[in-house]
Amino acid sequence: MEDFESTTEVLGFAPRFQKSAEQKQLCLVVVSGAEKGAVFPLNPGVTTLGRSAQHSDFVISGRGLSRAHARLDISDQGEVTVEDLESTNGLFINGTKALRGSLKPGDTLTLGPEVSLQLDAPDQSIQSLLQEMHRGATQDGLTGLINRRSFLERLEEEVAATHRHSLATCLALIDVDHFKSVNDTHGHPAGDAVLVEVAARLNKHVRQEDVVARFGGEEFVILLRHTDLAGGVVLLDRLRGYIGEQPMIVPTPAGTREISVTFSAGITQLDKNSNSEQLLERADVALYQAKRTGRNRVVSSEASV
Repeated sequence: MEDFESTTEVLGFAPRFQKSAEQKQLCLVVVSGAEKGAVFPLNPGVTTLGRSAQHSDFVISGRGLSRAHARLDISDQGEVTVEDLESTNGLFINGTKALRGSLKPGDTLTLGPEVSLQLDAPDQSIQSLLQEMHRGATQDGLTGLINRRSFLERLEEEVAATHRHSLATCLALIDVDHFKSVNDTHGHPAGDAVLVEVAARLNKHVRQEDVVARFGGEEFVILLRHTDLAGGVVLLDRLRGYIGEQPMIVPTPAGTREISVTFSAGITQLDKNSNSEQLLERADVALYQAKRTGRNRVVSSEASV
């Protein structure tokens, strides 16, 4: 057998090194809570943190957060002060409850019982990298919704909170009806356009406290907070109308055209006796019942028994 010598070309170069001259920007990094890993850049001026988009500059998900929970004041010199906005569950600086205080890089700010943020000052390139890594780890690349893994982490937190506080929360699984025929008839770009539009309409019409995720393929999942089973069915029926009543414009080999799609949904209510896997199984059984009985409908886990 012929012996071949393996060679590597000698390029004769030295690694290029350039010390970063980028200005460091203050940011808050979520270190615990539903949005762990998220990065919030801070600029001089006043920034409000809370769970409501109407009352806060940075919207953060988590149990126990008030609509406007805390206010940060960042000076032109990078000095940061934080103030509690009469929140229900208070704020803590490095573990100590406070109404007002100062923060420096490395300090931890905790809002309520679950959400902690750390003040940091990385180079802007590092900050951008952290943001991109967080998006890649938590978001679905096609629809921009949170992905299955991130949703399951949030569901575990929601189940634990429900067990502790006896809160009313529902879980719904949604499946786009006859999605395979969209791909077969109009092509995969049309199918992708349908998924993007369904995601956008769901995200637009749920309430601020609800969580929408792409669960896989043509399946979506919604966490309906502060809602019992009867109320959850009403909300899902409204969403079904938002999806089905207005046609979607999709690309096809023959040009753009309008098509209409519907969805089927199964919904169940979180309780003290079930874990996340059992909840998903109950919602899946209800979804199967919705599809088996004609599609384009919502079935609750009680009705599917």
